[in-house]
Amino acid sequence: MLILQGKVASYILELQNELQSGSWKESHQKTFKKVMTYLKNHKSYMRYHEYLAQGYPIGSGVVESACSHVVKNRMELPGARWSVSGAEAILQLRSVVKSQDWDAYWAFYTTHVQKPDDLPPEVNSLNLQLKIPA
Repeated sequence: MLILQGKVASYILELQNELQSGSWKESHQKTFKKVMTYLKNHKSYMRYHEYLAQGYPIGSGVVESACSHVVKNRMELPGARWSVSGAEAILQLRSVVKSQDWDAYWAFYTTHVQKPDDLPPEVNSLNLQLKIPA
């Protein structure tokens, strides 16, 4: 609870006191030391009280869900095979669509990609007015 309140240093102190109590096995003491080192090294990133106050998620569940929704559902279709560049292109477009930024993206794309040098030759023949999300 202390970490969620922005009191990382207080939590580290509690861990140090617990470690010094001498009631832990050597293997547990090593774990305590690893945890304390991690907390000390990453303390500046653990401003959870600020993140929570702003409504930001602090767990990995949101990221894992997004990865599954945006990446896995598209890339793991039965029989699908992807090159790295093809997969990257599809995921970038899918991210734009899922972020509901397709109209802004398409407006930018059609405004800025109009010269033949902007795209590879095989793409220049595409109809840039066609508006079909990935």
